[in-house]
Amino acid sequence: MRPGAAASASSPAPWVQRFGASTAGAWLAALLFIALPFIAANIFTKLFIPDPGLREWRNLIKALVLVAGYWAYVRYWERRPARELSAFGAGPELLAGLLLGGLLFSCVVAILTAVGAYSLEAVGTPGDLGAVLVSMVPKIAAGALIEELLFRLVLLRLLERSFGAAWALAMSSLLFGLAHLGNAGATPLIGVLLGLELGLLFGAAYLLTRRIWLCTALHFAWNFVQGAVFSIAVSGHSGESWLHGTLSGPAWLSGGAFGAEGSVVAIVLCLAMTGVLLTLAHRRGRLIPTAAQ
Repeated sequence: MRPGAAASASSPAPWVQRFGASTAGAWLAALLFIALPFIAANIFTKLFIPDPGLREWRNLIKALVLVAGYWAYVRYWERRPARELSAFGAGPELLAGLLLGGLLFSCVVAILTAVGAYSLEAVGTPGDLGAVLVSMVPKIAAGALIEELLFRLVLLRLLERSFGAAWALAMSSLLFGLAHLGNAGATPLIGVLLGLELGLLFGAAYLLTRRIWLCTALHFAWNFVQGAVFSIAVSGHSGESWLHGTLSGPAWLSGGAFGAEGSVVAIVLCLAMTGVLLTLAHRRGRLIPTAAQ
């Protein structure tokens, strides 16, 4: 027997190797490894954990299934370490995301307050703050992780493989915004604006680090400070909060029932920050200008 014959006999056929390396193969593998298990987990949790009060546990289960599916996809299909999920160096990225997201939305509230579109009515006790942390942190964290895994690590990354960073960022951001059309107060215009505002912001945060931590922490802090601190609806959803305030004025300024995310103030600030993050990503050579060959 000639050397290497056994290895050649056990290796995949050439067409299998070509399909595995193709964009179509990557999308099919993502469907099998990530999308289908996530859909199954969504159905399972709705059937067996129907209590609305346990929503955070449902989201936690779905987030864990999504992480496991993504890790398996990268490990066994792309055949590489899942560096974007590595905990090494995650601390500084998480801290930066928390600070940036909290500061960014606080600036939105400060401007809305200055122009009379937000008014603070009451401040909760330290005990109220503790209750809000216990109730809202798991819920918001799981939701942010799920959306960042789906829209940035899966959708943005696979689209970038075919179309390059610019088109992938635009398309994944638009889909992110349109995915929120079922929320209270949403309109097609708000869906597009949400993609322009937060889809681009979170996508730029991912492109800067090529890891999950910065974009997820930024997403979490934005939602937490918005809903759990300032009692502003998060994409149309309301929950427990420490401070109690109200939005008023025209919808283009206050965001209306959808919340301050629909405000022109939030859109302008987020676009400005997106420009900063993309500039940093470009300087670090993190942007793929054309489709990968």
